[in-house]
Amino acid sequence: MALTFDDALTALIARLNAAGLNQARSPVGVKNESAPRIDRSFSVLPLGVGLTQRGRERHRAAYRFRVELCHALRPSDGLEAPDQALKDWALTHKNIAVAATSLTTEGAIDFGPTSYSYTGGGAFLVASFDLTISADFPLGL
Repeated sequence: MALTFDDALTALIARLNAAGLNQARSPVGVKNESAPRIDRSFSVLPLGVGLTQRGRERHRAAYRFRVELCHALRPSDGLEAPDQALKDWALTHKNIAVAATSLTTEGAIDFGPTSYSYTGGGAFLVASFDLTISADFPLGL
């Protein structure tokens, strides 16, 4: 069975929710200054679709997303928030790549490098990474 772009997006959001993170409902992501930020939250931004293999009976697509993880920083917490951010980053990767889900049985997952930024005047730590899910592209109407 082929995996569509919206199926991949839905499965990715479900895996991040399963990691115990809160979905930030902002179309611009958590990194944007106008976005509402929640501690231990995430956003998934669609970046595009590319056809990587074309054939008579089969097409292969690469669905690209940017995942952003947000953590609130409080001066009294010391290094607890950055420590939790690193733990959540690892848990996120494990939950996305868990076996026997539509992402791993129907697609191949490629994690890009992670970058960290401090937003909101240093009140939030945002980790962002690109994710590519390669899967068979549905040809049926």
